[in-house]
Amino acid sequence: MSVEPERIRALDGATKQLLWDRMISSKQTVSTYAVMLDGGTLETMELSAAQAEGFECLTCKAQCSTGAEAFVPVGRIPSVGSVFQCVACSGGAR
Repeated sequence: MSVEPERIRALDGATKQLLWDRMISSKQTVSTYAVMLDGGTLETMELSAAQAEGFECLTCKAQCSTGAEAFVPVGRIPSVGSVFQCVACSGGAR
């Protein structure tokens, strides 16, 4: 006797966007992080959890999943992960 698992339906675009928006809004608490920038300098920065976890640009807070902007890694937060800037901000000052 074989039992087939139930198929899980794919989420529609509106549901995916709603889940993304909820996740981002839950990561807006600002904390202080020690960021090791790619140039080798260690900077203390006030970042939202979304910025620290690489979901938003370090400078303008654009979301990386929107697809409208390209993002480049600019450093790491030890035990958290990589941090990014959008291409529009990566050439400018912080």
